[in-house]
Amino acid sequence: MYPAIRSSFSGDHSLAVQGLEKMAGVRSIIGVKRMGELDQKAFYNACKNKMPNDKLKLALVCSKWEDELTKPEWHPFKVIETAGQTKEIIKEDDGKLQALRAQYRDEACNVVVKALVEINEYNPSGRYPVPELWNFKENRSAPMPEAASYLLKEWKTHKKRNT
Repeated sequence: MYPAIRSSFSGDHSLAVQGLEKMAGVRSIIGVKRMGELDQKAFYNACKNKMPNDKLKLALVCSKWEDELTKPEWHPFKVIETAGQTKEIIKEDDGKLQALRAQYRDEACNVVVKALVEINEYNPSGRYPVPELWNFKENRSAPMPEAASYLLKEWKTHKKRNT
């Protein structure tokens, strides 16, 4: 794709992200998902059995793992070759992940692994979450035309309510 066209799409994508972030709601079908960000609600739910009445400690543990995700020196992936193609997968014997699994069980570890896989896919060099247009109803990335159509529909609905 030509650079001018690519940058034009990038600008449109940024505008859609900004628009959807402003109108984010609980019932939004399409919105912005921060790829590589720890799902705090799922992490809390996975860890709350270990410390059911200590919300402060739970928040500190969550914060610690959010911080771990951003450290570029922690790369718990290994490269494998399958059918002539290489891909990266999580090292099951990674010390940090094993310690997390031992202390808080598989559910908490799976939440961290999901964030690691996302950050490795969307921003491996920067190690910070990246906004992505997302269809929450179908749990998948939303292409630009779908997001634009949704924004227009929501704008028209909002406009009708206010007139």
